[in-house]
Amino acid sequence: MLALVLVSAGCTGSPGTRYDDTVPTAGPAGTDNACTFERLVGNFDEHVEPGDSCYFQFHTPVEFLNDLHTHSDTQVMILDVPDDWITNEDVQLLMQLIDSPDPAAPVVSPLSSYWPFGQTSTVGNEALFLIEGYRTGEYPPDLCSLYYFHPNRTEVRSWWEKYGKDDIPDEREAVRILQNACPELIGYPSTTFAGRSIKTERAPDGWYVAFIQHGSGVPIISARCYLVGDDRTVTLTGTANQGIMVMPWEFSPRECG
Repeated sequence: MLALVLVSAGCTGSPGTRYDDTVPTAGPAGTDNACTFERLVGNFDEHVEPGDSCYFQFHTPVEFLNDLHTHSDTQVMILDVPDDWITNEDVQLLMQLIDSPDPAAPVVSPLSSYWPFGQTSTVGNEALFLIEGYRTGEYPPDLCSLYYFHPNRTEVRSWWEKYGKDDIPDEREAVRILQNACPELIGYPSTTFAGRSIKTERAPDGWYVAFIQHGSGVPIISARCYLVGDDRTVTLTGTANQGIMVMPWEFSPRECG
């Protein structure tokens, strides 16, 4: 199945190509093999700073998944990948592989205290880990694709049919878009005294999102409200900068009050 997906992505020479023949082992011209998968897994120094390796500049997520499959007896340490490395087109191909039981190498962050010694992942699990990276905006999306990562295939399929297939943001991405645009919102939600929360409401063409600062004497001290469009544009729709006698769970992101 993975070989067929690589063919559909224009990554292989013929439909009959074996897994281990789908990606050339030589690096791009002039790189002296510095951009190969073997170099990626064999050079620890490339994992301690952002920008793991030039491997990701020359290989797609599906090609990476193929390498994980053909090197299933190892563990692959990755700190990060280039921004927007996983595209919606990549996810369309990865969705075809989420049920694959074929063996694959697990991916682990150098920040992880857990190391999957002697453990093997699957192509399906690693496809889901890549999809989660697309949805969260960072890869790896967790410290390890085993142990910490527990994907829900039903939820992933539902997300793909409702949002991903049409490349429109879901609720989680709408919040992330706003926090990337406004770093002061990264502290939401929070359970510290008196607390902060996020409320969302689906709009016909996007998401209403409210960032709410809770109070002690009054239910809400302040709030900032936005509309994140299906085209990922951001509009400030309202603010509330004084005490609001509305309980946080009754607050309307659409009305900002």
